[in-house]
Parts: sequence; C-alpha cells; structure tokens
Amino acid sequence: MLGMRHTYLWFAQLVTGALIAMFLGIHMVIMHLEDILGFFGVEIHEPTSWGSMIERAGKGSWLAFYILFLAFVLYHGLNGLRGILLELTPSAKVERIINWAIIALGIIAFALGTYVPVALFQG
Repeated sequence: MLGMRHTYLWFAQLVTGALIAMFLGIHMVIMHLEDILGFFGVEIHEPTSWGSMIERAGKGSWLAFYILFLAFVLYHGLNGLRGILLELTPSAKVERIINWAIIALGIIAFALGTYVPVALFQG
C-alpha cells in the first residue's frame, strides 16, 4: 500500500511539472512576447503596465489561472523538497515531522499567494 501512495505522489509530480511548463509558457507569451502575439493578431499593449495588470486582475479567468499556477508550483516544489528530505530521514518520527511541516508551509504559502489576486479581483 505504501508503494502505491508513492506512485500517486510521483505521478502528481510529473503532471504538475507538465502543467507548470504549459502555464509558464502561457504566462511568458502573454506577459513578455508581445511581438509573437501581434504576429497571430492578438494585440496586448504594455501587458506589464499597472493598468493592464489591474484589468486582468478583474477577470475571473485570470484569477483562476494564477491560483492554479500557484497551486501547481507549490505542490511540485514542496513535494520535490519533501522527497529530498525524506531520502535523508533516519526515522519514521522525523518523516512525519517533515510531512506535516511541508503541508503547513504549503498551506501558508498558498494563503499568502492567493491573497493579493483575490483582493484585486474583489476590487
């Protein structure tokens, strides 16, 4: 049973890695590659200006995009860190402490990371 659990965690690690690559690609194109978008007929003027950011912040689709992006990155990074730390773990007790610390860190980082986009979305 323990092996099955680790298989799911590893599969989630692979899936979140692929999703991060996809979301990062979308982010990079939208935010930093205006010329490429212009080539395809999409006009975004100054995507990093304050006005553009506030406009995007008011759209639910962008709120969902950034919250999902944050969730994928946090899971991927913290699960990877957990895996590295557990390779060094000498006991089951230390493993439980690491697991709970990673979960707590993830919840705190997610709450802090979603605060600003949600506040901007709400106006």
